[in-house]
Amino acid sequence: MNIGIGLDFDGTLGQDNKLERTVGVEIAERLAALHGHRFERDEAAQIFDEALASTRLAGMPIETAIEGALLRASGPGPENEDEVTRFRDQVIERAPRFVQPLPGAEAMLASLDALGVRYAILTNGWSPFQEEKARLIGFRAPVYVSERIGARKPSRESFAFLGKQFELPLEAVWYLGNDAIVDCAGAHAAGLVAVWYDWEGRSYPADSEPPNYVIHTLDEFASLVQGHLSGAAKPPAQ
Repeated sequence: MNIGIGLDFDGTLGQDNKLERTVGVEIAERLAALHGHRFERDEAAQIFDEALASTRLAGMPIETAIEGALLRASGPGPENEDEVTRFRDQVIERAPRFVQPLPGAEAMLASLDALGVRYAILTNGWSPFQEEKARLIGFRAPVYVSERIGARKPSRESFAFLGKQFELPLEAVWYLGNDAIVDCAGAHAAGLVAVWYDWEGRSYPADSEPPNYVIHTLDEFASLVQGHLSGAAKPPAQ
């Protein structure tokens, strides 16, 4: 059976080690000193975490989120606007020193290549940062980012977009992600085969759409796909 595979990036294939937060806090500290504003690093880190979450989950433009975070963390000033403009460039420039593949990611992708399965990243975030992170771990397939496609996980529209790119019915599309709600419940509700990558040993939310499969290491995923293609694996739970 012909299938296509969608992949989350952050926490599934790779991690950026809080690069956006790091850049934001450093900018805020410089501006606070310039403005004569009290600065607390831990407080600023929390402010930027909240702002960045609003871009991924609520769709707030990254510039709007960073502008608000800088205002809260460093106070008002005419310099803020220039730093908001530079934020994207600084994050992209420093990405090679922060982005890392998760254990087993490169081997899993090689296994999918060997199986001849089409796959793509579907991720929330902003462009070109998400594309750059994928490039830095050697990802060579398409990367679909919420900012660019105009739809965010866990919406049905985002997963439907993936199906259109593969030119497959949604029931023939698998999605692998580590977030139980955004990745798995969203994919399952949209009609995809949802695979939860539970590498942190978490409990799946009882009130959320359950995944079809659960894996704990990435090599399990390649084996799962191979078993499905050969007919050896049990069909996904509905």
